Amino acid sequence: MDAIFGELKSKGVQHLILDFRYNGGGYVSSAVNLASLIGPGVSTTDIFSKTKYNSYLMQFDNLKNVQTPFKAKTENLGKTLKNNRVYVLTSTRTASASELIINGLKPYMDVFLIGDKTTGKNVGSVPFEDEANPKNPYGILPIISRSFNSLDQSEYTNGFLPNIEAKESSERLKPLGDVKELLLRKAIEQITGIPSSVRIQQLNRQELGSSQDAKSRSGLLIESLSEN
Repeated sequence: MDAIFGELKSKGVQHLILDFRYNGGGYVSSAVNLASLIGPGVSTTDIFSKTKYNSYLMQFDNLKNVQTPFKAKTENLGKTLKNNRVYVLTSTRTASASELIINGLKPYMDVFLIGDKTTGKNVGSVPFEDEANPKNPYGILPIISRSFNSLDQSEYTNGFLPNIEAKESSERLKPLGDVKELLLRKAIEQITGIPSSVRIQQLNRQELGSSQDAKSRSGLLIESLSEN
């Protein structure tokens, strides 16, 4: 990821579009790394997120004031982005670690959302697995914390509303990266200021399910025990 952003920076990229529409979450460490490549001029003295635990865990000194700083990245793209803005494509499946990035970057730049309202998952889990017994395929991911940004904002339990609403439909999906694809096209329109000439037939269909729902860690924000 660092190498990719290094290449973008060397080419003088002025606009960045993040596609989080199918991203249901993952590790905090991955979120911090990506956000550190985007936030304008952020360093290890800037706070990306704060983690607050329940009243029992807050009794322990090492969990009373947990703050996660940005990483210092020479590949950071933020200061080159026009209007200090990053575009994020979202859907109802955009959750957890993806929302953590959105929330964590908001105090530092304009995070412009295009798509559908996000899931609304501002809580974190820690994985417990029986690593000593390879025959045991089970583990638990208890919710133990809530995430805030540097301004102590965490009020997105109902999801982030998009600046521009655009809902994709299976009947008109195109390959990711195709400039005629609905959400990407909307982002390009915002960047260029030129409305697209593509005509889209209005559809009224309802999604019944997705294979994403079957993923064991879908929609989860996972903390590493070593991070705290």
